[in-house]
Amino acid sequence: MADDWEMAQKCGGFVALVSVAALILTGALVVHPMLQGSTLSYRPTSCTTAYSYTAGGETCHCGKNCKSVARCLVVMVTINNSSSPALLVQSEEVLRVSDECSLYYCLRDRDYMDRLLEEFQETYGQQGQTYPCLYNPQNTQKVLLERIYDEWSIFHALFWAGLIFVLFCCCCLCVPGGLARRQQVKTQPAQQTYIANESGLG
Repeated sequence: MADDWEMAQKCGGFVALVSVAALILTGALVVHPMLQGSTLSYRPTSCTTAYSYTAGGETCHCGKNCKSVARCLVVMVTINNSSSPALLVQSEEVLRVSDECSLYYCLRDRDYMDRLLEEFQETYGQQGQTYPCLYNPQNTQKVLLERIYDEWSIFHALFWAGLIFVLFCCCCLCVPGGLARRQQVKTQPAQQTYIANESGLG
């Protein structure tokens, strides 16, 4: 029984560690960025490019012992045939790291960053181009090209990690009782044999 219980403890500890790590990671990588960006209130609309230009040039940190020159592309658009331009932002990730760029990169490979900016500018930065986007009714100064995180992202992120934790709790409640019953079944024949031997000797 000691070996079975020790194995159950090890398995339970591993499952608990995995479930807690999953909850922390999903909270940090999915839930927090989404709630911080508050993109759930954004609504679909149509964007038309007014003009675009490249900016940046400041020194940035691209990792441990790594410095680079930031690349920033600004694409200004109009929505719903309005005359006032708004800043187009690629996704929530860019929205978190920059308030002034449609596309922002700080990577070691500078040529690769230039290619990424050129591709984005060719696709969305040409004057008169029209494409679907998302806007915030309370603040039309910025619009979102694509939303990475939605309600289902939060649901799946928290549901599966929470399910693992619930299963772990159930195992903690059921395994000790199961091991005890198993040990009881094993000891009953031995007890019966001992009683029978005692009766025979008497």
